[in-house]
Amino acid sequence: MSATTIQYTGEQARKFAGVSPEAWRHWRKVIPCLAKKTGKSARFSAGELIALAALAAAVHTLDIGIAKFSERWDELFNLCAQQRPGALRSAGIMVTAEAIELSDPSRLLYEQPAILIPCEPIVDRLWDAAFSSSAEQPQIPLPFAPQAVGRKHR
Repeated sequence: MSATTIQYTGEQARKFAGVSPEAWRHWRKVIPCLAKKTGKSARFSAGELIALAALAAAVHTLDIGIAKFSERWDELFNLCAQQRPGALRSAGIMVTAEAIELSDPSRLLYEQPAILIPCEPIVDRLWDAAFSSSAEQPQIPLPFAPQAVGRKHR
């Protein structure tokens, strides 16, 4: 990632994808690319957040066991990390027993069972979260400005 790329912390990534702390710990054990990103220094690109949210959608909506496709999910993170979020907007994530790929959902020609996860709603949600005009304030403004207080010498 370059210095100008927006990077997200592990906590931001987990919350964006809607993954519980317990599930996050398990996912980090099962998916090699998540296992590499540990501690407070872990950073995620927007593409990786989209991959994580797509993975969470597949697990929560379709009740897919994460361990069964662990290599596929690793491929997903690598594919999405190489893309700009705008390019992922019109893509769909196609998961089959043999591979995972980004494709145009309007031109599907598959002869075998597959899982299709549209990226557009995820990209829109990421855009809203990153660039929302209404920023949350975790604390109301203080009535008095903070001031430095010096020590008295004895």
